[in-house]
Amino acid sequence: MQFRFGFRNKKTYVLMHKELPVLSAEYEKSTSEFTKIIEIFAFDHVPYSAREENNTVSLKKLNKWFSWRGIPNYRVGLNRLLDRLGVEDSKELLNEYYALSVSDHYWLKEENNPVTYKKISFFTHVFDEDGFGKAMFSLSSADVDHSALRTPNNTLAGYQKKAWFHRNGTLQLYKGGTFPAQLEPVHEKLASEIARRLGIDAVDYTTSIYENQLVSICDNMLDENHDLITADEVLSLKEPQKDKFEYYLYLDILKEQGIENPEKTMDDMLVLDFLMMNTDRHNQNLGVIVNCETMKWEKIAPVFDTGTGLACLRSDDEVEHWSEVYNYRLFNSSKISDQIVSYLISDLSRYDFSKLDGILEYYDEAMRKHRMISSIREERIISQLRLLDSRIRAVKKMQLKSKR
Repeated sequence: MQFRFGFRNKKTYVLMHKELPVLSAEYEKSTSEFTKIIEIFAFDHVPYSAREENNTVSLKKLNKWFSWRGIPNYRVGLNRLLDRLGVEDSKELLNEYYALSVSDHYWLKEENNPVTYKKISFFTHVFDEDGFGKAMFSLSSADVDHSALRTPNNTLAGYQKKAWFHRNGTLQLYKGGTFPAQLEPVHEKLASEIARRLGIDAVDYTTSIYENQLVSICDNMLDENHDLITADEVLSLKEPQKDKFEYYLYLDILKEQGIENPEKTMDDMLVLDFLMMNTDRHNQNLGVIVNCETMKWEKIAPVFDTGTGLACLRSDDEVEHWSEVYNYRLFNSSKISDQIVSYLISDLSRYDFSKLDGILEYYDEAMRKHRMISSIREERIISQLRLLDSRIRAVKKMQLKSKR
């Protein structure tokens, strides 16, 4: 059985930004794609990556932006999720409940539909949490009804199992890990603690159990007045130079948009990623927080999604030697060595790495806390601790060299 909300059979829809009409277009539900742009109402609110010169909009780029809002076809447990929701393809979920998100304030409605954002926004209205949540996470059978598609989870990108919940009046994201060790949630928590000790602005993660799986939990970094625009969106404002690393281009754009001293915040991300050996810092995992009313770029987003690190996706016997083959991924390069990272960090002197004393004990306890659920082996725990210890020693050595 399939459930449908929000859209009927008319082909003309309006892309909205909160209560502001942005553009009207023909939209084909069968492919979840815009087929023709009819009129642009507010170019300043058009998604950055869809903009062209002379206040025009690229249909191809608009569709790319829209599709990126959805659940990717590589999501863990996707087939089981779609079967439980009664949906054949993840793209179909973009047709559900106005394509609402809680990562920004864009949404889609039929041209003559009188509905207002105030009446439907998931920032202020509850939704079916456990329906989608169980469909996503449950390893046993999970019955869901039509309300499971009335959710911001239809527009929640990313590889791992994840879902939004309202908890104690706050939007919280639950995100799973990779079996059997399920280390990603533990690493999100570890990264938060490292960031707290070093004075780095990062999303605060905790761990818990949901549907007999280890998950990380964090509050939404956004509210009713702010959007997150990703690094992809940021970089779309400039023509990239072929075969040139995009890091400095990114910094230049941030400065042009009024972000002060972006090097400091990017240093924070580089240091945290260095310590965590992050392998997943792609262009959707960093960005800028923008006021969705004024479109003013207010600040670089706090560091988030640092869980895929410290060899968590490697086999037990690969962990000990991971430092020998590890490379960092950032922007358009996946082959960044520790030496290059040390060059990119503009000022290592301001970090007091002595505050990381005791972090190994913290990490050890975090790995053991849910050991019955995570199934992590004792040998793996010891290897993970040695790996983190080696990163701390490496960053201290790097800092010492930078002072000479």
